[in-house]
Amino acid sequence: MARRLIVVGAGVTGLMTAKFLVDRGFSDILVIDRKYPGSGGSFRCATGVRASFTSREHIKVMLRAVDLWPKLSKELGIKYSRDGYLWLLTRDRDVEFFREAVKFQNSLGVPTRLVTPEEVRELAPTINTSSVVAAVYDPIAGKASCFDSVTNTLTHLLARGVEVKWGVEARKIAREGGGLVVETNIGSLRAENVLVAAGDGSKRLLETLGVDLPIRNLPKHALVTEAFRPVFKPLIIDWATSSYIVQLFNGNFYIGADIPEVYDTVAKVKLEFLRKAARVWTSYFPWLREVYVLRYWTGYYDMTPDHHPVIGPVEGLEGVYVAAGFSGHGFMMAPAVGEALASYILGERPLVPEFERLSPGRFARGELIREIAVFG
Repeated sequence: MARRLIVVGAGVTGLMTAKFLVDRGFSDILVIDRKYPGSGGSFRCATGVRASFTSREHIKVMLRAVDLWPKLSKELGIKYSRDGYLWLLTRDRDVEFFREAVKFQNSLGVPTRLVTPEEVRELAPTINTSSVVAAVYDPIAGKASCFDSVTNTLTHLLARGVEVKWGVEARKIAREGGGLVVETNIGSLRAENVLVAAGDGSKRLLETLGVDLPIRNLPKHALVTEAFRPVFKPLIIDWATSSYIVQLFNGNFYIGADIPEVYDTVAKVKLEFLRKAARVWTSYFPWLREVYVLRYWTGYYDMTPDHHPVIGPVEGLEGVYVAAGFSGHGFMMAPAVGEALASYILGERPLVPEFERLSPGRFARGELIREIAVFG
């Protein structure tokens, strides 16, 4: 017997989509994951939530997510706080670029503003601002617990009859009669609808349907330190080096830094990352030299040519939906994406019209969107 919906990928996007569907009375959902819930990008992310982007599409989608995160926080018990983002600018040319970016963001309802080094020190006490020319502050940005977001949403789904199976690898999707078949390591699973939200594995799986999306996996690196007393609240970005630091809810510092990588290669730990992360952030916070690194891990940004996700129904394949290619922004926009996908699956148009610009067909039509504010 065919399920109404199979979700491939038990990350935050797949789980949030199932949540919005089941809350609207949609039943008979099966969520599968080749490893375990959250094992991909969801449990590796920096927890940040922001609408301070440079495209209308990203901003409008993320403003909806910024509205949804506090509501989901209360409903599902997800730790969330609106502590802001702080973009450190150390080059005059970057100040001029962000001056225009702030105007654009303000015009769409994002209250970012340029701040002085003195204001930076107020927002992040103990920071060394000797190299800082100016900064951009986004007061409505914040952070959410990636672990709560997965585990609490999963608990919500299980209590409402959604079946979730992990250790189930989707290897192929095919048409059979009027429905779809997902071939897995435990056999064939039939469905009326299939959502592919499998992170770095989405492209390969969609290729079995003859769908070739321009998604490439780029290795990324992150570390976390021992817990420390509260020091600063915003997630802080050093724009010139594409590096960031955030103090998590339990006091640990999560640090990411961009190093040269090759698309579609196996992510491996590299001493070069540790050197850069330490060099950048001990220059801003010299006391970090005394804080121990607990863990270092790798993951992937599933990148598209225009740094925007691929979301919605796959044209010419009724019942097939995709949510992939988030280019490092999947976690933060997950509530808005889940809501939009639920609308699509229910035969409706998404609440935020800009989602329709993120359709899989935009690449064939040459309708790419530009985004510059990608880092880490």
